[in-house]
Amino acid sequence: MTADVSLYLGQPGAQNRMAPCVGQIVVRGVGASGQTHQGQKCLDLEVEALPPSQQLTIARNHVQTPLTVGWLQLDVELRTNQIPQRTIGRVLIDDAGMLPIGASRSGSARWLWELLPEDVERVEMARAVQPAAPIYFQVHVRGIAKLLDPDGSAVDVVTIRGATSQLIVELSQWERLLQQLDYSLPPSHPALAGLPSLEHPSWKDATARLQNARSHHRSGEDYDALRECLSALEAVVHAPYNKESWKRQLASLPEQKAEALAELFSGIATYCNRVGHHRDRSERNTAGDLSPMPLEHWEADLMVGAAQFVLTYAIRLRSAGTLVEPPPTTATTETSSTETSVG
Repeated sequence: MTADVSLYLGQPGAQNRMAPCVGQIVVRGVGASGQTHQGQKCLDLEVEALPPSQQLTIARNHVQTPLTVGWLQLDVELRTNQIPQRTIGRVLIDDAGMLPIGASRSGSARWLWELLPEDVERVEMARAVQPAAPIYFQVHVRGIAKLLDPDGSAVDVVTIRGATSQLIVELSQWERLLQQLDYSLPPSHPALAGLPSLEHPSWKDATARLQNARSHHRSGEDYDALRECLSALEAVVHAPYNKESWKRQLASLPEQKAEALAELFSGIATYCNRVGHHRDRSERNTAGDLSPMPLEHWEADLMVGAAQFVLTYAIRLRSAGTLVEPPPTTATTETSSTETSVG
């Protein structure tokens, strides 16, 4: 979890390997304490400043005088590890977070990491190749600082850059942090729907019902994600993979539209059922190999997204009284009376 960023005068590199180290910024971890910035929820970066292994000094009257570092400007970025790198969110640093670097530890501080939904989606896109792996962020630090002598007088104004370090967040912790941020749908999914759909209660209802599916999908558990989509559809209609299960509840619609909707809803459910739930039982499988169906992560991504729209559609039809369970049929028994005359 810890990311240790060594700070150097100027920019370290092949041409400047002898640049003096002025200390370290250590990111101890990521948390969520409910902090906000202009109404936007933020995560917390717990940081600490450490002195260099060799004290920075300046010669004064033939005596080496130790120097400390006081920040004038401090900029921090967290970026995705994959190329091309993407900056994720904004790191907000107040005066208390601009920790001076001296001859000893200067305590700890908290930086706010403001993540918007589109930032989270970029993280999800970057780790799609290995969805169950930890998440790696590169920490970039740079700034302008004053070098101060022991009496607080400024000796020089310098640029400081940090050697890039990695911050590792385990997937289970990332899931908890997303809950703290109230992150649910990737922004690209609602972007495909119009405001009348997004503002209808059915959209929010479908989002909540598919929460487990998205959690499995983010963890790389694609089969479980499809099974959760199927369960959400089963909560609306029994045996949703059966076209007739839908069609008999759409009796108020014209035959042609009822047929089209039944095929749409049952088609999504059939995919989730046969690919996410059932193993290979085809007639071509003469070896009897009950292996799961092949399923790529991007396929599960598309189907979880499709389930959001289909489930919203079905819930909205249900609330409007268009998708309705038909009344039970009652068998009427006709009884005949036989008159017997006695003579």
